[in-house]
Amino acid sequence: MINHLERGYFFEFGKSLETIKRVDERLNRIRETGYFKGKNNLDIYYEAYMVEGEKGRIVINHGFCECLEKYKEIIYYFIEEGYSVFGMEHRGHGRSGHLGRKYKSQVDIEKFDYYVEDFKLFLDQIVKEDGKILYLYAHSMGGAIGTLFLEAYPGYFKKAVLNAPMMQINTGKYSNFVAEVLSKFYIAIGKGDEYILGQKGFEGTYDLDGSGTSDTYRYTNHLSYLKENEECQRGGGSFRWINEGIKATRKLLKEENIKKIDIPILLFQAGNDTFVVNEAHNKFRDLAKNCTIVLIDEGKHELYLERDSILHSYLDRVFKFYELPLS
Repeated sequence: MINHLERGYFFEFGKSLETIKRVDERLNRIRETGYFKGKNNLDIYYEAYMVEGEKGRIVINHGFCECLEKYKEIIYYFIEEGYSVFGMEHRGHGRSGHLGRKYKSQVDIEKFDYYVEDFKLFLDQIVKEDGKILYLYAHSMGGAIGTLFLEAYPGYFKKAVLNAPMMQINTGKYSNFVAEVLSKFYIAIGKGDEYILGQKGFEGTYDLDGSGTSDTYRYTNHLSYLKENEECQRGGGSFRWINEGIKATRKLLKEENIKKIDIPILLFQAGNDTFVVNEAHNKFRDLAKNCTIVLIDEGKHELYLERDSILHSYLDRVFKFYELPLS
């Protein structure tokens, strides 16, 4: 296993327009895009990056309010390591369709299970191919979706990397219990499609401290992209979304569900995470058959976008995990 110093293609992303151009050109040459029909006949956008002689196929499951553009740097690293990459944008996100979203940049969902069923359709119709090995790479909300999928549908993936997965939402000054009660109240009075308390639409305001990364350049690059691409702008979620999200995390942490997962899992925690609750990861690890937790003390929620001093060793761990032979 070579390390990042020997690979020679890591760089401080965004400090040079040449490096950004190099990534874009590489990805644009092999990117395939399209749509498939998700649950309730909704159009779901996806991207595929095929590599000749692939080691396997890494499937990216993105997080809350995100789009695939946010993952272009790590996609570049994956394909440079010899993996084909597939990713879809969840309903209500990016270029995918949505069901009656009241506010332009709000994330709303009728049932969290729709995310999981969309993901299964994506794998069945676009990704799976006889003889091809699939690996999961799932972040935050995508980690919750991925975990629920692994619990419900064994046999698809050989290994999974869960990056700061949403196994318990950090609901701030309100406990999850209070947040769920409040959300049920607003849903009951017909306001389930209003913004969660404290959240609002996309404004494009610079807020590095409140973001999921400590890297100024990566953060600024993506924010600039969002400002210029309205279709990918997302701000916050609805009361219906938080209600469904809390129910989903409670479901995925049930012992009888966790025990159904039969593949190795590498779970990354960020020591400075303000979006999810790390203690829930520990509960999952204690109940899982084969789950290793790596705590990155100085990291924030979006470890795949962190500064180079964190990202280099993070990626080395990811690649080493994927490349280790199955016992």
